[in-house]
Amino acid sequence: MTNIPDVSADLEAAAKRVEELSEQVTAQAKANGLLWLEGYEKVLQNMLDLEVEAAKKTGVDWANTLATAHANFVRETSEVFFQTLSNQLKS
Repeated sequence: MTNIPDVSADLEAAAKRVEELSEQVTAQAKANGLLWLEGYEKVLQNMLDLEVEAAKKTGVDWANTLATAHANFVRETSEVFFQTLSNQLKS
């Protein structure tokens, strides 16, 4: 009769290592995603500030009003988007 080695302990150890590695990868991906999101938010805010400043320097009231309204709309909508994603990445 052939002896079949008991590999269940080895399989459990390998599964545990895979699970630990998976948790590490997930945690790092969340941290990287959060950093990227924060960086993107800063870039967007700077671009919107530039848009408003450029419109002000034209001296044209309607251009200034339009650029300010657009920047405010994007800021308000992106704030909800960024906050939601940030909360998901932190959990």
